[in-house]
Amino acid sequence: MKTLHAELDAYLDARRALGYKLITSEYLLRQFCTWLATRGKAETFTVDDAVAWAREPVNAQPVWWTQRLTAVRPFAAYLNACGRNVPLVPRSLLPRATTRATPFIYSQADVDALLDACPAVFANVRVAATMRAIVGLLVATGIRIGEAVALTVPDLDTGNDVILVRGSKTPLDRLVPLDPTTTAVLVDYLAMPERAATHPDPDGPVFVTYKGTGFGIEMIEQYFKRLTRAAGLTPRGRARPRLHDLRHTFATAHMAAAYQDRGDPQLTLSLLTTWLGHTQVAHTYWYLSATPQLMAMAAERLQPTARTAGES
Repeated sequence: MKTLHAELDAYLDARRALGYKLITSEYLLRQFCTWLATRGKAETFTVDDAVAWAREPVNAQPVWWTQRLTAVRPFAAYLNACGRNVPLVPRSLLPRATTRATPFIYSQADVDALLDACPAVFANVRVAATMRAIVGLLVATGIRIGEAVALTVPDLDTGNDVILVRGSKTPLDRLVPLDPTTTAVLVDYLAMPERAATHPDPDGPVFVTYKGTGFGIEMIEQYFKRLTRAAGLTPRGRARPRLHDLRHTFATAHMAAAYQDRGDPQLTLSLLTTWLGHTQVAHTYWYLSATPQLMAMAAERLQPTARTAGES
């Protein structure tokens, strides 16, 4: 009988043939299969096993338990349909609606503190430079961390200050312009002797580990947590500093700039939708946060209209 790890490979291949990405699902399911194997259950599992694994991070939010069990549920259904002695996982278990995490909007001082902390936190010159380049790239472009670690050397057009961003959540690739200073940082990173010492593939990932291979998202997120602590960034109310919030900050800052420069916020929103790789404007709204600055400028934009209406 195949092990669950082998069955997982077949399951992922089958679903990806239908167009699913399953990046997070694969990460969670491989953890689940490893967790089972360490408990002597390499070939099957019960509903109780699935729930126990899903709730193992005891301090996590219930919505995270739900997401973990949600990854297991279709895998269990697949195994069951293939005749394996694996039960279906009821949808009534660990139910909880997905809620929007309160974004942590980074100030310029916050960003400077993160960048300055890189050499202090990471004694390895290559790792410090990698994190400094990645954080700077996310701040400057608003791309997803998955898109950043997937960047390859040929995706960087230094002559035109453009990167080709491969679609991660959607099949759409897009060109994202860079400020020349951002291009210069990436060029310097590629030329580092410490990077060259890893013997990377010339057409491989831009950001490389000590083996010359690409980084996993989880490793970068762990590194980022160390940076936030060193930079002295602490939760603000319900908002905790997360790597993904650099994307929220990018979108919110550009909308604020549209109001501040007396531009066209609706046009800016449309441009952001394309820039961020969204298929619908509604998805971009998700990234906009009602910061005091943004709300004040929006209210100021409405005041002339209100006065004109009152005078007429």
